[in-house]
Amino acid sequence: MEPFLKPYNYNFLKEQAAILAQTHRTVNAKSTIQAVQAQIFDKVKATLSELSEEEMTLLMGITEINDEQRILDRYLQRMKERVIPFKRPSDTGIKKAFPKTKKLTIPDWERLDLADYSFYAWNDPGQQSKFILYTVNNKLQGIQGQLSTEIKKGICTICHEESSVALFTVKGKANKDGHYKTKGNYICYNSDECNQKMQTFEHFMDFMTIVKEK
Repeated sequence: MEPFLKPYNYNFLKEQAAILAQTHRTVNAKSTIQAVQAQIFDKVKATLSELSEEEMTLLMGITEINDEQRILDRYLQRMKERVIPFKRPSDTGIKKAFPKTKKLTIPDWERLDLADYSFYAWNDPGQQSKFILYTVNNKLQGIQGQLSTEIKKGICTICHEESSVALFTVKGKANKDGHYKTKGNYICYNSDECNQKMQTFEHFMDFMTIVKEK
């Protein structure tokens, strides 16, 4: 079977599997365990409804999880093997994604497990910038924005989880008065951590639509 899960799908399944394992470890009532199991079953089916019957059957191995760590680990390993990794872009592709940036740091792809990334981003403290790479319909997209040096606890606009966030802003076109419109919001300062928390790509794309609006 070919890989069919996105990294954020894996994060979702990982959380649901952990909930079920914890329920088995802390709850004695069989009826309660069965109820939680049924809720997770329905949630997985609803969230990943576009999958084939064969793919869904593999995912539903989640219902076999009990209080044993080895069973949980085995399920998660099977799911990780079905993840489609973020496609490694070429150096030329990266430079085309950021055509206005002269000094561009190319990520060290060899040190990364790209199955952990729904998008890839890195900070450039020297320019006080964050560079974000992502794909839409297999086409590489990039956006550079200013990243505040002030980091605080808050909710990330991309992963929608509590994190250490910083204000990310993109300067738009100038209006008639010559003033530039700035668009942005608070996102995880550490984008590796953001990728670990993402369970949907919807919020990411909503944010990209806002900051890339002309």
